[in-house]
Amino acid sequence: MLPRDTDWRQGDLLSCEAAAALELVSANDQGRRVIVITHDCDLVHDSERCVEVIIAELVVKDPKPDPQLSYAKNPRRLHLAYEATDAAPLILELRHADRRSVPKGDFAGSAAKDHSHALPVDAKRALKQWLAARYGRPAFPNAFEKRLRKRSGKHTVEQLIAKILEPDAKHLVGLFFDLGEQRGAEAAEGEPYALSVSVVYDATEGGTEARLSAERVAGQLREMFEKTYGKPDVATEIALDACEAVADTRLTLADLRRVDQWRLEHISLRDGDQGDFLPAGEMPA
Repeated sequence: MLPRDTDWRQGDLLSCEAAAALELVSANDQGRRVIVITHDCDLVHDSERCVEVIIAELVVKDPKPDPQLSYAKNPRRLHLAYEATDAAPLILELRHADRRSVPKGDFAGSAAKDHSHALPVDAKRALKQWLAARYGRPAFPNAFEKRLRKRSGKHTVEQLIAKILEPDAKHLVGLFFDLGEQRGAEAAEGEPYALSVSVVYDATEGGTEARLSAERVAGQLREMFEKTYGKPDVATEIALDACEAVADTRLTLADLRRVDQWRLEHISLRDGDQGDFLPAGEMPA
């Protein structure tokens, strides 16, 4: 078991030698690293018999995080950047399918931490959100999601949303849908969903550039929704009542309890597709 004063924390990176000793990767595998994902408190709790880890792939083609896979924007894949004092950042891609459990006794006997790389605070927050979002992301009414799969030209509305968001993904925290009293309702044919959309941007890091990006996205979304479903007063499927850029500093807890963060679920199931910007979970990282 791990002692109460252990220095292991969620997000810590195992050394390559330790990962091989625990038979998580082969000794000569230079393309994968192992990350601890068990919560800090569970690492020392006696009732927890295993340490959960995830085997991550080293990103080498483009050694920087993909904006669409950063900050928990994709429910199944995540890019994390581990900082080093005397080397380039280590960019790793995580997938839920690559989680493993290691008995605590084995972990305590063989695990060693890679002290040359550290996970920044904001990246650790993103890791926590990504792990939690697997089970906590919202589900919208089937009728609503079916209507979002309506084709507009060669693409569905979902795919068009992704194309609109992609160029500005790095500035956006998430897209939040407010269905009001229809939040859990299966609307009958001819009864439109009244939808309000908040395009939330990072006001602290992005500043004016992020605001302009969010405003541009909001305008393009309004145009696309009205082209596909018609103006709100005549729409029979989805009536877009509002679509506005909102600073993350203005999003209150009351707002988050009323709205749901939306994601492109069917596209995110195709792991090879890079077109799924939309985040998962109900809280922004």
